[in-house]
Amino acid sequence: MKTESNGAEKNNGSGPSRTGSSDTLPNSRKVYVAGKVHVDLRVPFREISLAATKTMSGEIGVNEPVRVYDTSGPWGDPDIDLDVTCGLPPLRAKWIRERGDNEEIEGRMVRPIDDGYLSVAHAEKSAKRNGSEKYELRSKKFKGQSGSDPLRARAGKAVTQLYYARQGIITP
Repeated sequence: MKTESNGAEKNNGSGPSRTGSSDTLPNSRKVYVAGKVHVDLRVPFREISLAATKTMSGEIGVNEPVRVYDTSGPWGDPDIDLDVTCGLPPLRAKWIRERGDNEEIEGRMVRPIDDGYLSVAHAEKSAKRNGSEKYELRSKKFKGQSGSDPLRARAGKAVTQLYYARQGIITP
């Protein structure tokens, strides 16, 4: 079974579904609840099944599952096909651009320090040690996750989550 964005459970009719279950997190499953302010968002939770407990009078008490906020995002959701080498899809890109408080900037050239090296000489020494003949300095510019140029705040604007929270703005 799967919880839809409205909090209702969904089953495709083919019997119990392992959607959201995880072998590494037994007795739990991923469920989604619709956002209250941004109803098109699905907030992920981990629903943890609890064992029954024996009360002081000897009766068996049933414990309802507990939901905790799931910070893993879409990772671990069997209904979502992700490639770790590509990163997450830019779900917030449209909203970020529509705010109008940021602008694209031309990305700068990649430097050895971006790959963890202090200099080209340091990078070349490491490359030789690791079996390569030469360190290949990538001649490309940084791009944003969606392949576009990176963004920065417009003059006089702040674009941090803390800034929006202090304004009382709940962001998607």
